[in-house]
Amino acid sequence: MPRRLIVVALSAALSACVAQSGGPDTPETPVDDQSMSEPEQPNMVATPTPPPQQAAIDPASLVGMTGERVTVLFGTPVFVRRDPPGEFWRYRGQTCVLELFFYLQRGAQRVDHLETRNTGSKPEDRANCIAKLRKPPVEG
Repeated sequence: MPRRLIVVALSAALSACVAQSGGPDTPETPVDDQSMSEPEQPNMVATPTPPPQQAAIDPASLVGMTGERVTVLFGTPVFVRRDPPGEFWRYRGQTCVLELFFYLQRGAQRVDHLETRNTGSKPEDRANCIAKLRKPPVEG
């Protein structure tokens, strides 16, 4: 029994010492509150990078292009009709339609004629229609 009493007394004394010193995790030197604050950073606002600009396509420059080149510019057409010796490709957007007529020239099917027409109530010129239907550039 006296041994238990000594152990309890020593435990109480040690816990009192720990409580007065702030415990083993508390640093012994005071900490400057300003050193704990986050470092100042310049007021920088992230601005989105604008998409790369594409060169405008002159509608007349489509005449003579191969189907492969047209597909690079506009993607897969929504409609293709093959009536030998020609082909008819259609691209449809929200406000206009581009129709390309291909015929054999210089050993390949090439655009011989093109037409654009509006699908909405707002008139759209040919160049704007072509610009809206063009595929976005591939970012690399």
